[in-house]
Amino acid sequence: MSQKLLADASPEKRLFVSLITRDIPLIAAFLDLVDNSINSAVEKYADRLRSAKGYLSVFNDDNIIPDVEITLSVDKNRVSIADTASGISAQTAKEHVFKFGRSSDETHEADRLSVYGIGLKRALFKLGNQITMRSEHVDGGFDLELNVSKWEKDNSVPWTFEITAREPVKASETGTKITVTQLYDNTSRRIIDGAFLGELRNEIARTYPYFISKFVTILLDGDEIQGIDLEVGSNHTTKQFLVNGVDCAITAGIGVPKSGGFKDQSSGWFVFCNGRAVVFSDKSTLTGWGGAGLPIFQPKHRPFLGTVFFVSDNPENLPWTTTKSGINVDSAIWQEAKREMVTVAREVIRFLDRRYSDEGTEVASSDLIKAAGKKTNILSAVVPTRKSFSAPRVPENKTVRIQHDEKSTDIKKIAEYLKKPGMGAAQVGRHTFHHFLKNEVGED
Repeated sequence: MSQKLLADASPEKRLFVSLITRDIPLIAAFLDLVDNSINSAVEKYADRLRSAKGYLSVFNDDNIIPDVEITLSVDKNRVSIADTASGISAQTAKEHVFKFGRSSDETHEADRLSVYGIGLKRALFKLGNQITMRSEHVDGGFDLELNVSKWEKDNSVPWTFEITAREPVKASETGTKITVTQLYDNTSRRIIDGAFLGELRNEIARTYPYFISKFVTILLDGDEIQGIDLEVGSNHTTKQFLVNGVDCAITAGIGVPKSGGFKDQSSGWFVFCNGRAVVFSDKSTLTGWGGAGLPIFQPKHRPFLGTVFFVSDNPENLPWTTTKSGINVDSAIWQEAKREMVTVAREVIRFLDRRYSDEGTEVASSDLIKAAGKKTNILSAVVPTRKSFSAPRVPENKTVRIQHDEKSTDIKKIAEYLKKPGMGAAQVGRHTFHHFLKNEVGED
C-alpha cells in the first residue's frame, strides 16, 4: 500500500515580497499610499458613492468641502505620509488591514480604492526596510514597528505583524502617519533624480482631480497640489449603462481651450475607476483610436475630450490592473465600455473631421467655441441626463480651391501667348478659368 505524504508548499516571505513589488513603478507605490489616505477620507460618504450618479451628486454638493489634509514628505533617507482622516482602529488593523488579499466572502463596502488588499503593504515593502505606522481612531488606534528583513526571516505561521493598541481619541484628533526609513538603494536613487518630484506631483494632480476638488488637500513637501482642470462644453454626449455590477458613465464632447488653444495633454480619453483616474489623455487603440472604431488621432482632433467613469462597491470588479495604473484590456466590462465609447464619440469626431478636409478648412476655431457650448467641469457632467452632441450645420463654402499639376513649359507658353510673360502659374490658371467660364459657359 502506497504511503501518502504531504509536500511542503508553504510560501517563502522573501520571494513573496519580491513578486508583489517587482512590477510596480515607484510612483505607483506612492499613489498607493495616497489611496490609503483618500479611502479613509471618503469613508463617511460611502453610502453616496455607490454609482456614477452618486459621485455626481457628491461632486455638486456645495456643502461638502475638503476637510482632510494629506501631507507627503520625501527625501533620500525618509518617506512619510500623514493624514487627518478618520484613522484605522486596532480591531480593523488586526482583522483586515495587514492581510495579503481578501477571502471570497470578505467585504469592505467602505473601500473605494483598495483593489485586492495588497496596495498598502506592497507600497511599504517597495520603499524601504524600516516601517513605522501610527493611527489614531475614536475606537482606539494602533502602533506598528516593522523591520522587513527580520520579518522575512521569521518562518512562523500564520504570518503576522505585531501591533500595539492605542487609546481612543476625539474625532478631531484622528489620523494616520506612516514613515519609511532605511530606504532601498533603488528608491533613494530614484528620489534624488531631479525629475522625480515633478513627476510625482504631476501624477498626483492628474490621478485625483475628483478627490482633491471635494474631499482632500494634498501637500508634497509643503506645497499644495492642484488637481488638473478638465472642462468640456455643455454640448456633449452622455451614455450610462450597468454591466456585471459595474456602473459606467461615458461623456464625449469638445474641450475648452486653454491659453494658446487646444492642448494635447487635455484631449483624448480619460478613464476613472471609483473616482481615481487610471488612463490619461489616451489617443491609442486602447480607447478605440486608429482602426479600433475611430480614426487615427490627428491634430484636428485635439478639441475632443471624453471620459469613462466606472463605479462599483467591489473595486475588484472594476477593469483596472492591480497597480491601478492601467486597464485590464481582457475585461468584459472594458470591452463593453469600449464599444459604447466609439459610438458616443463618433458624432463629435465627424464634426472635427470637417475642420481640415479635402475641400479645405470648413470649421474655424470660432466655430468650435460656439459648437462646444457653455463650459462645465467634466466631472460635473458625468451623467446628469441622457443627451447627445449636436453638430452645428456648417455653411457650404462659396469657393473651392482648384489645384492640379501642369508642365511649367506649357504655363510659360500660355503666358507668352497672352503677351504677359511675367504671369505666374496661379494667374495663368485663374485667367484661363474665367476665359472658359465667360466664352464657353456664357457667364460673366
